[in-house]
Amino acid sequence: MQRPDILRNVRRIVFVGDSLTDGSSYPDYVMNTLDECFPDASFEMANAGVCGNTAADLRKRLEADVLARKPDLVVVAIGTNDAWQNRPAASFRDDMENILRALVERSIKVLVVLPSPFGDPAREENFLACLQTLRETASKYHARIADAHALFLEWQKAGREVLGPDGVHHGRDGFEAMARAVLDGLGMNNIPVRMVVKSWPGLITEWETSDPVERDGSYDPSEAKGWRKFDRKALMSAQTWWNVPFAERGAWMPFPEANEKQVAYGRAFFDAPRAGEYEMRIGGSPAPQIVWINGRKVWEARAPHGYHPDADRTAVGLPAGRSEIIVVSNYMVFLGFYEPERREENK
Repeated sequence: MQRPDILRNVRRIVFVGDSLTDGSSYPDYVMNTLDECFPDASFEMANAGVCGNTAADLRKRLEADVLARKPDLVVVAIGTNDAWQNRPAASFRDDMENILRALVERSIKVLVVLPSPFGDPAREENFLACLQTLRETASKYHARIADAHALFLEWQKAGREVLGPDGVHHGRDGFEAMARAVLDGLGMNNIPVRMVVKSWPGLITEWETSDPVERDGSYDPSEAKGWRKFDRKALMSAQTWWNVPFAERGAWMPFPEANEKQVAYGRAFFDAPRAGEYEMRIGGSPAPQIVWINGRKVWEARAPHGYHPDADRTAVGLPAGRSEIIVVSNYMVFLGFYEPERREENK
């Protein structure tokens, strides 16, 4: 099979957006489909969605979360929260212009997703201006469009469960619909969606979990007691369908849902082949999310950064051999250590 033009010379693909991307399975579905069609392409995926983001939020973090990853293609799915919050149309347009300009000036290919609809018809009316802005800015910067909005309406009319109970977040068929729209936007209209979520390469998946403790804002590994092996299969069997993919990707999850009153500590070990600097990649819930290595605190999340692997990266020094890793969270943590990347800048 020949690659569509938009995928030629593409290796690294970044999916960016709000809660409809953050933690969603549609990027997994898209990438698994691409891998099956083009097994020699060695595609790499990064999810850079953050719950609650508007285009203004994305604009602020574009350099750190998107451009710094040196993508070849960026899938932009934003606008739902802008419409929900009734942001001024001029502000939304200015943000989108800035985002798309920054991408195309670096010769990064762009696919703009027209977001899925609201279940509330009254709010849907407010969405139309945002959709038009997305079409116009995509056209101005020669970006391709993936019309998830139209596909969701079509599937909804056919009785598919594309939206969840709140009328905004996706239902059981919503992840598939998003993937279908993106693949269509990439020029792969007749290719079936491969709906699989795989374990993220390099994540630490063997954990122990402590007894829960009060979520009081003051955390120290010394208060962790009652260590027991983290049972991923048992967690998945007790999960709601929308939470299962987090565990499938390799998250440590001390609670099946975000716990507003308690946290737990997780403990794991990493065997470094050499002493030196490694890249720690982390994702999950930020309230709290702290990492200690061999008793020293090396990371504390200060803001939401994504319910997916590789949401943030930081350099850490590790000794050769085994290191003890301890984390604390009220929901989930993705964590892995990697050799520092060396990749040529985009031309």
